[in-house]
Amino acid sequence: MVLEDITLTEALSHFAAIGWKVFFSLVPPAHYNGGYPAFVIALMFIGLVTAVVGEIATVLGCVFNIK
Repeated sequence: MVLEDITLTEALSHFAAIGWKVFFSLVPPAHYNGGYPAFVIALMFIGLVTAVVGEIATVLGCVFNIK
């Protein structure tokens, strides 16, 4: 087996996203109960991420004095 060298950018982007990857791994598999639990939980997670990103944007707007 040949392993390829990864670049610093690839490594940093992986470690920056590892929290999101672990968080979204909590979504159940799509074949459970016809996919309904996966859909509902993924939708809730997307709403939570949207709220977090919106809050961060608001805070950064205040820090940089942007309306």
